[in-house]
Amino acid sequence: MADIIISGYYGLGNSGDEALLKSIVDNLRTLDPNVSITALSGDAEYTRRTYGIDTVNRFNPLAVLWTLMRGKLLISGGGSLIQDATSTKSLLYYLTIIGAAKFFGLKVMLYANGLGPISDKNVPKVTRVLNKVDLITLRENISMNEIHRCKVTKPRVEVTADPAFLLSPCSEERADELLRGFGAGERQIVAISVREWKKSGAGLEDEIAKTADMLSRDGYFPLFFPMQFSRDLEISRRIAKKMKSPSAIADRELQVSDMLGIIGRCRMVIGMRLHVLIFASSVNVPMLGLIYDPKIRGTMEYMNQHRYIEVEKVTSGELYAMARECLADGDAIRKRLSEENAVLRAKAAQNAKMALELLKG
Repeated sequence: MADIIISGYYGLGNSGDEALLKSIVDNLRTLDPNVSITALSGDAEYTRRTYGIDTVNRFNPLAVLWTLMRGKLLISGGGSLIQDATSTKSLLYYLTIIGAAKFFGLKVMLYANGLGPISDKNVPKVTRVLNKVDLITLRENISMNEIHRCKVTKPRVEVTADPAFLLSPCSEERADELLRGFGAGERQIVAISVREWKKSGAGLEDEIAKTADMLSRDGYFPLFFPMQFSRDLEISRRIAKKMKSPSAIADRELQVSDMLGIIGRCRMVIGMRLHVLIFASSVNVPMLGLIYDPKIRGTMEYMNQHRYIEVEKVTSGELYAMARECLADGDAIRKRLSEENAVLRAKAAQNAKMALELLKG
């Protein structure tokens, strides 16, 4: 019997979600080394081997139901699980897991979630299910707006912070070794992390390539940094090919600590994926956000970082100007981030504490 079952987008190649699982497991075990943990994963063997926990194939409904029948607490999260921008199917999957857990008598916690966007047609489903859970913690304030919009009034709801703020980078020596392997060693690096997005198109790729060339002429070295490796590598390669200047790509999958270490050696990050921006913040590296989803803006504002631009509006001129401002203000930004991170880490640590309090009643 598992004390805690964790449901999320795990074992599917997304570095941000893997970071969340690692942080959740690490923090629960720090507070209670004997707690029994099982995760629902798309690659059960990888997750079992990587995190040293029990796992169940998330695509095997009978195995998932059997696991829920024998559990005590379901943790749903972190990440943006309760949303239908990805697909309604994804939303229904996570709502079904929560509903089944409550049916079998488990306590349920949404753990540092980012909620929304949720279309009007799906709001009643979200309201019905989330009003049955026991505790909700959110990673930023914009998600609280969705809680109110969906009229979720029964569980306790608190804004904490993303669990990834509690992760630690690899050593500087290890990070430098990896950077040399990518052909980016001993340089002033600007990391660029982008993803495919249905509303951006080739125009975004062209503008980012031009921006990277301009930064290169200023003496900075662009390093393309795929976060969801299987999906982000190809767009990184396309942009690099459009450049006139040399660049490098982090062209193999990395452990979370290695990613944090590499980002910590950069002068700044231009990021489209949420967790590359959270990683940058956590290691005090200035960042510039490319907003394709409200969660990016919400998290940037929650981190008190205000340099961002909508992906549909990106021009190389504006992006370059913002990047130069960010680089020029680098020392002051690092100082502010260090102060902000102390607060965010304390908030993030509350998630595991509240989960164990809920488990033990």
